[in-house]
Amino acid sequence: MKKLTILLFLALSIPAFSASVLRQAKDAIKKKQNLEATAKTLLAEAAKPETKHADRVECYLLAAECWKRVNDAENMKLYLKQNYDTVKFFSSIQQMFSLLEKADSIEQQPNEKGRIRIANRKRSHDLLMPYRKNVFAGGNWHFRRGRMTEALSLFRTYIDVSETPLFEADNLLYTDTLMPDVAYLAVHAAHQTQQHELVIRYTPLALKADTQQQVLLELLSKAYLAKEDTANYMGTLWGGMHVYPEHTYFYSHLVDHLIEEREYEQGLEVTDSMINWCDTIPLFHYAKSLLLLKMNRDDDAIKAADACIELDPNYADAYYNKGIASLNLAVDYAAKACTDLTNPQCKRDMEIIRSLYLLAKQPMEMVRKLQPDNPERWATHLYRIYLHLNMGKEFDEMDRILH
Repeated sequence: MKKLTILLFLALSIPAFSASVLRQAKDAIKKKQNLEATAKTLLAEAAKPETKHADRVECYLLAAECWKRVNDAENMKLYLKQNYDTVKFFSSIQQMFSLLEKADSIEQQPNEKGRIRIANRKRSHDLLMPYRKNVFAGGNWHFRRGRMTEALSLFRTYIDVSETPLFEADNLLYTDTLMPDVAYLAVHAAHQTQQHELVIRYTPLALKADTQQQVLLELLSKAYLAKEDTANYMGTLWGGMHVYPEHTYFYSHLVDHLIEEREYEQGLEVTDSMINWCDTIPLFHYAKSLLLLKMNRDDDAIKAADACIELDPNYADAYYNKGIASLNLAVDYAAKACTDLTNPQCKRDMEIIRSLYLLAKQPMEMVRKLQPDNPERWATHLYRIYLHLNMGKEFDEMDRILH
């Protein structure tokens, strides 16, 4: 009997306690006092498993009302040209969206009697609709100040709420002309906060903004790379290269990947197509020299490097490729050269080998000139060149640098 009495007391006290919380919350809202603390209490009450379905909905509705009153207070300060809390002004609006969306999602679930009754959707919709512009303004305000996490959170609210039942009838993804611009900023904020899934999610919508689409595709490719999604990474690079060939990011990373996978023939085919499209971009000729170098086509690699250098006389990597290709030719020729000193051919072969080392000398010295702080790139090669050319002073200098 004693246990039964206790259980009966608890059963009766639970709804009474919820009702007490709701009454106190309504009183706080009416008096505009302790609003943030009241909202926190309401959410704690809503989280309890014993809270009734209708009371849980009411908790979220009242918590949203608390934050509306907080926003009203900050808005009044702004209207009166008084100092106001900008962060709170925008975050309170975001809280309203989150809480009313939560209330609506609970109403979509069956109550204790298995019934579904959606009673507050229109009221919540009509309350939130005028605030949407402030959600974007808040995200933009944070974005301009480099607060990308906060900016992205508000941009997500602006975009994602359009897909909830609260705004489903408005078809905002198609009727709101500002939506692609918000998505564009969201992609940049997601990239800077390394939230790659969100870059992937919002890029299709952002591309409708028709603003710097090549940059959006670049960020999308980086997101796929970070996710180790090679198929979509490569697909984005291919697509970006064909639509925006002048944006060389796509081409360079595509060729880098093909080289990494040792797909040299395909890389060369792509590169030749880019040169046919525009033969005045040094990068294409440099890449061709690198691919030919990888394919052991050293004579052709030198020609491609020369084409690059002609367009850009300070292209260090092109000089490097030419120097390495020339050294390869010298080593290959030496391997099959005549070794019989009594044979006249031996002298001719030695002259050819020397000419090849001389061919390597100028570009490798240019690498040193253009990249003096990077001796690991040129010192070993110049050491070999000076040794074979019998350039004692220069050889000794390289020996000191290497040792």
